Amino acid sequence: MARAGFEEGLHGFVAAAGRRSAALGRAVAGRRFSLAYQPIVALGREGRPAAHYEALIRPWPGEPGVPHSPQDFVTLAEMLGLAVELDLAVVQSTLLAMEQGDTALRTACNISGLSLQDGGFRARLLALLDAAPPALRRRLLLEVTETAEIEDEVAAAATCTALRERGVVLCVDDFGAGAAGLSYLRLLRPALVKLDGRLVTGLDGPARAEDRAFVTALVELAHALGAEVVAERIETEADAAVALGFGARYGQGWLFGRPGRLPGHLSGRALQAE
Repeated sequence: MARAGFEEGLHGFVAAAGRRSAALGRAVAGRRFSLAYQPIVALGREGRPAAHYEALIRPWPGEPGVPHSPQDFVTLAEMLGLAVELDLAVVQSTLLAMEQGDTALRTACNISGLSLQDGGFRARLLALLDAAPPALRRRLLLEVTETAEIEDEVAAAATCTALRERGVVLCVDDFGAGAAGLSYLRLLRPALVKLDGRLVTGLDGPARAEDRAFVTALVELAHALGAEVVAERIETEADAAVALGFGARYGQGWLFGRPGRLPGHLSGRALQAE
């Protein structure tokens, strides 16, 4: 009876997982998400002008079987082998928004480290970029998330080389959040490194000397490899001052603007529904 109960439970679990996978697959294929754009500003320049924007995914509400949280949506896509399809959809949507917007600034979007080492993804991404006007693709930044280890370093390096040849800027996202960060920095040789926001928040406190030293060391490492640093989760002027003090050139957070429309562009959902 116990064995039969286990088998019945496992069958139910597999069936539920299959339904979630199918629902997420339909959501990705149907572009049932929008993109919200948040500015990244130059911390040390007067007026803190926007240096570029980041496209942030927002799943459509009310989709059965699909997570509503952006992080859960992306994580489930990676777990179910849908990272490549999702990343390609996001890049394509970002390029379209850039083409239709009225800003000449660069725009970043995220791709998974899983996709970076996938030969099929590389071929399809390069075909997408080659079909775009050269001036447009040179405005694209790709932030590589460190949620997965890069096992095929040769393939990942080939993708990075091909992207640089097309003028695409590479960034390591959430640096310092996980063990993969240092290997990403060594392998990708990014132009930008984005510090994980949890390392930045509250560093102005008097009891955070060791934390500040750790962040300073990460910034110095990035600079030694030729990368500029973006500090995330800047919510107060104190956060901005601390980030500038430890060497971050750029900042991102609610202090500078919440995610919204790309200047001159339709809302993400309206565009995706066309």
